[in-house]
Order: sequence, then structure tokens, then C-alpha cells
Amino acid sequence: MPESDGGSPHRNGAEWVGIAANAYSGTGRGRVRVERLAADLRERGLDVRLAWSLEERARLVSQSLTDAGCRCLVAAGGDGTVAALINERPGAPITVLSAGTENLFARHFGMGRDPSRVARTIVDGTVTTIDVGCVGGRRFALMAGIGFDADVVSRHHQSRVSASGVPRPTHRGAYVESVLRSSLGYRFPMLTLEADGPDGLETVTGTTAFVFNLPRYALGLPFVPHASGVDGFLDLLVFQEPGPFRALHYLWLVLRGLHLNRRGVLHRRVRRVSLTTSAPVPIQLDGDQGGWVFDETAGTARWEVEVQPGALPILIPPTHHHHVI
Repeated sequence: MPESDGGSPHRNGAEWVGIAANAYSGTGRGRVRVERLAADLRERGLDVRLAWSLEERARLVSQSLTDAGCRCLVAAGGDGTVAALINERPGAPITVLSAGTENLFARHFGMGRDPSRVARTIVDGTVTTIDVGCVGGRRFALMAGIGFDADVVSRHHQSRVSASGVPRPTHRGAYVESVLRSSLGYRFPMLTLEADGPDGLETVTGTTAFVFNLPRYALGLPFVPHASGVDGFLDLLVFQEPGPFRALHYLWLVLRGLHLNRRGVLHRRVRRVSLTTSAPVPIQLDGDQGGWVFDETAGTARWEVEVQPGALPILIPPTHHHHVI
């Protein structure tokens, strides 16, 4: 594993940039990109602090809260790396060097894999703020999934963790087996969702639900094309009918861009969503497993997600204006 220079005082009072790199995300090329970015930033007169471990990342976040010289923190990895950094609540804007399987957050805001381009963003980019969703103190930038999709994510996570507890690198095709296992094993319990939106409270039911902050998920598909991340709302998407064949049919509709106009699919803009279920239901946040909703003592469970408007400062390329206010 590359050595870290995290934590060293920045030279001559220069601004510094922290790079939180996922050592297990992507291939060796990802590490080369991190090193190129660090070298480029140093050539531009910025001090660089690298973090390759969880402990080093926590130290970077702590320093960003107390050291006004921190220009930004860079999440070097996929959407899981971005989500982890967001939830450590840094004291500086974040930007992304894509180096993982999925990079939907980076794609939405015009970030990318080119270290030189990311370096230019850090030097010349624009700071803006976006909304995040929040579940019991845990934040998400992309979306939350409840039900069948979350079961797939949970099975995939279990399949890629080695006996030592270290996650193995993954790829999109690796989800196929998890989808098949969920299709055979998931029971599609009914969800009751109370949606608090522009027109007040509304109760809806279904078997799989998503709460989106940004529009895309799963291979970059636009589940909610008009979700913006800056409007002070989340987008609730509910698939009502149960069963694996129906779930695959809904996915086919999403692929064709027809799902929002079909019976059995509900879409609502919301500030808050409360979920009640009488059976265990899995949750995922930004593609990472988020546990299960169920209280065995009470025989039922309640789960709530709400929007936090403008809660996350991010650093975006100077030419990127889409979805930014």
C-alpha cells in the first residue's frame, strides 16, 4: 500500500488539499491517478495530504474542521468513497477523482478520472452547495433504496467481503448473481409510506421504494430524470406490485424511460418520507447496505428519511453549470 504523508503541516502557510483515497477501489491505475493528482497539485503550489486508510481519512477530516488552510478534500474512488467522506462531515468542500466501479456523483457534477482536470477544478473551480438526504444521522447524496433493490445490494456486499473482512474489487457484472439470489429469496413485504410533499401528507403503498436526491442509479439509468439535488426536495419513487418478474419488468421500463407514466409506479416530490412495515425490510444508501428495518419486540417498524437543503459544499469544474444554483 502506498505510504501516506497525511498530517504533515502545510509548508509556508500554503493552502492544502486532502486526498482520501480508497486503496481497494478500482485497479492499480486508480492509485497512479492519485499520485499524478498529488504531483500536479504540488506543482501548482498546494500542499497535499494523502490518506489511504480509515484512520488517516479521519485525521484529514479532523484537520479540515480546524485548519482554515484546507482548500478541499478529494474523494478518490467510487460512489462508496464519496458517501463515506460525506458522512464524516468534513469542514471543507469536497470534490472527486473517479476511480471506482460507479461514479454517478462525479458524473453528475462534471468531475472525472483525469488528474489534471481535477487539479484545475481544485484551483479554479466553483464552490456550491447541494442537498443531502438523511436517515438517522446517516447522509446520502445519490439515493436510498428500500426492499428488493436493497436486498440485491446486501447480497452483493456479502459476496465481495473476504474472510479477513477486506472488500474485494467489484465490477458491474458481479451484481448478476446477487440479482438472481434476491429473485429467488426475497419475499416482497408491503411497505406503507407517508410522504410529506408540497401538497401536504399522502400515504402510498408498494413493495420497493427509492428516495432520490440525484437522478441516476444502477448503470447510470435516469430513474428520476428531473431530480436536481438543489431544489430542497427529494424524489420518492415507488414500485407497487410484488414479485421478481414484476421487478425485472419495472427495470425494463426504466431502461426504456417509460416507468414514470405506467400504472403501478408512483413518483412524488417530498421533504420527508416515513416508512412503516410489518416484516423485515433491507435498506441501502448510495449503493451501500444500510441494515434492516424491523423491531421484533413491537412486531413492526418505522423508518424516516428527510432532506437537508444545501447541507453539502462541493467544488465543481468552473465550466459546469447544470443543476447548480
